[in-house]
Amino acid sequence: MAAASPVPDDAPKQGLRAGRIFDRVLGYDFFISYAHADAPQYAERLHDELARAGFQAFLDKQVYVAGDDLSTATLRRVRASSKLIVIVGEAALESHWVLQEVDAARAAQRPVIAIDLLGELDTRTTPLADRLRDIIHIREPDGQRATEPSAQTLQSLARSFQATRREALRWRLALAATAFFAVLAGYSYWQKTLADDRAAQYLAFCNRVVDMVVAGNQKIEDLRTSEFGSLIADVTETLAQLPDPATDPDLRCIPVGSAEPTG
Repeated sequence: MAAASPVPDDAPKQGLRAGRIFDRVLGYDFFISYAHADAPQYAERLHDELARAGFQAFLDKQVYVAGDDLSTATLRRVRASSKLIVIVGEAALESHWVLQEVDAARAAQRPVIAIDLLGELDTRTTPLADRLRDIIHIREPDGQRATEPSAQTLQSLARSFQATRREALRWRLALAATAFFAVLAGYSYWQKTLADDRAAQYLAFCNRVVDMVVAGNQKIEDLRTSEFGSLIADVTETLAQLPDPATDPDLRCIPVGSAEPTG
């Protein structure tokens, strides 16, 4: 197999950085990870409680089968979430997909909170239990019989929610400020473009007027120096030399048969 062509070091770093910023701004507050064989109703009620508290939570209802890997979209949503909540039951401990979601969150340096439905997570030795051993545990009092998060569980989650909510608000305020300044910059650029267009139109109009004046003067000069122009000038000069009847007393009309008046 041929070796892959080398990729410039800066390209993946820039793309990764841009993707992380986009995810943090437009992503979720929480990603709920669970095994469908464990607690689907519990997971849905937890999602609803988070939404009621004003958080954006993602709940993946897709059922994976043996041999599947998590979709790129699911992994992206894990990385785009501020925290991951994993609901730990018997099936979750053996779930390859729950393990992938936890690993994706850890790789993205996202905090992981485990809701322990078993009550004995510390004693288990599965790969998932090993990864969750040193993180925050919330023990569900009703265990695997629970169909919804207890008040105690919600209170425990609420204590960790506050920091996440403040962080989410900071990111969204930063997004709003960025969007405002982007719109302002776009509006300013649009106004400048309009002003530049108007200035260009005025300059073009002024140049056309100047060109018309120059052309008119040239036509007058051409007419003056032409043969017809010389003729008009001669006629004008001749007419100027004729006496003016209004001021010359010798230019009078005498009726026929009338005597010349005597002085």
